[in-house]
Formats: sequence, C-alpha cells, structure tokens
Amino acid sequence: MRYLFFLAMLVLFCASNAGADCKTDCEQDYKTATEECQTTYNVTNDADQLQNCLDQAKADYEPCLEECKDEWDDDFER
Repeated sequence: MRYLFFLAMLVLFCASNAGADCKTDCEQDYKTATEECQTTYNVTNDADQLQNCLDQAKADYEPCLEECKDEWDDDFER
C-alpha cells in the first residue's frame, strides 16, 4: 500500500514539475526576447520598432504559456 501511495505521489510531483519547467522556459524566452528588443531598438532610438518588437515578444509568450497549460492538463488526465 505504501508503494502505491509513493508511486502516486511521484507521478503527481513529476507532472507538476513538467508544467513548472515549461512555464519557466516560456518566461525565460520572453525575458530574452524583450532584452534583445531593448538592446536593438534603444540604440537606434526607434520607439515604433521597439514597441513592435515588444508586442511580438508578448504575442509569442502567451501561446507558449497556453501550450504549457495544455501539456500539463494532458499529463494530468493520463
């Protein structure tokens, strides 16, 4: 009985960590993208291009989080 309990806890722990790792990856990608935008467009003083770049970084970030949520939900249902 203890073995089954331990196994169930291990599966739940792994599933929750997978979602957390995915979210961390998304956040890191977003941070890197926004830093690249700042570095690239602050030098040229092009506010419109900077805003476009930041908007694109956010547009990429949101679906990434959705994919993490979908993956976590799929793992949890299995």
